[in-house]
Amino acid sequence: MSRRRQVNRAVKTAKKYPIITAVIIVLVLIVITVFAVMYFLKIGPFRPLPDGAGTFVPEGSSAEITTADLSVHFLELGNANAGDCTLIKCGDTEVLIDAGSKRDSTQTVKDYIDKYCTDGKIEYVVATHAHEDHIAALVGETNKNNGILYSYEIGTVIQFSQFNTTSVIYNRDYVSAITYAEEHGANVYTALQCWNNANGAQRKYYLDSENKISLNVLYQKYYEQKNSKENNYSVCTLLTQETDGGTYNYLFTGDLEEAGEQSLVESNSLPKCKLYKGGHHGSSTSSNDCLLEVIQPENIAICTCAGTYEYANKPSEDLPEDKAKLSTFPTQKAIDRMAKWTDKIYVTTLGILNPDYSTKNPVSMNGNIVFYYAGELKLYCSNNTTVLKDTDWFKANRTWRGN
Repeated sequence: MSRRRQVNRAVKTAKKYPIITAVIIVLVLIVITVFAVMYFLKIGPFRPLPDGAGTFVPEGSSAEITTADLSVHFLELGNANAGDCTLIKCGDTEVLIDAGSKRDSTQTVKDYIDKYCTDGKIEYVVATHAHEDHIAALVGETNKNNGILYSYEIGTVIQFSQFNTTSVIYNRDYVSAITYAEEHGANVYTALQCWNNANGAQRKYYLDSENKISLNVLYQKYYEQKNSKENNYSVCTLLTQETDGGTYNYLFTGDLEEAGEQSLVESNSLPKCKLYKGGHHGSSTSSNDCLLEVIQPENIAICTCAGTYEYANKPSEDLPEDKAKLSTFPTQKAIDRMAKWTDKIYVTTLGILNPDYSTKNPVSMNGNIVFYYAGELKLYCSNNTTVLKDTDWFKANRTWRGN
């Protein structure tokens, strides 16, 4: 059909159904107007990344970390498994948040800690929840009692208030390790005790002598209410640093999922954050809009082994490969939400897949990721400082802001 005949037919149809035609025209004009307004106001899909989101934190050096006022280290754990381990250092004070991912991570974690903890004492250990990929190296290898809780002098342990698990690593080994630490002088508190300032526990712990750097235990309702998901029992902490340039905030939420994140937002006056540890290794269930819209993170560090099928369904006849890979960590859904706020996203490790989708011999993506403050916030990574969206893995497996 020629274009002229098409036009004539359209004109006849419009004359035959004038009301419907008018409604369609009005709707089209409304849509065009809405998008025009969004474009000029730079909102919705036209909203640019926040100021500074495209500006990289200056690259630092490993030597400078040792003299920094504050450093936050996200550790590679030496295997192809997702897991968390974060070391915070402020002067001679160390805070260790979790120590996963498997028992065979123990020596890797200890070797790293020993580079920075020179007095054999870890002042604060935070165990966010009872899953193996967060407590394995706290316990150590089977029957060796060589985990973190056995190997260092521990000042204070802040642990989850509730658990569902019946696992051996928690009910036998973690409980034994905590008992050992307590018998050797450690104070052991739950997050709920900290929030309530009960039994000697505190909501706020200063890490420096000038009271400018504090570890703050936040509240979320699953410290008290039961939940079917172990992840929602996660202890949440906010590291706050007063600097000459203003207040810097760093948020750690363990593996908290959407219901927990919603409670966290409702229960606390959360600030915008310089740094956010991406929730639950980049799972689709965490780092939800309800949280990100409040904290508006400038930098995100994800502790995971990218691309492995450890927590994802392997491709099958019912699940095409291109669909299956979207659920490997870090997931497309989580990245899409994070991408609304920053392009400065970093990932510790990259999995190398075998033909059967198992993973062996992982390699570093960014490696050990260290944000530290030495007059300004800087970034050092043991492998490279390439942001996630610019990696070869990302280009082959994910999209950025729909592209």
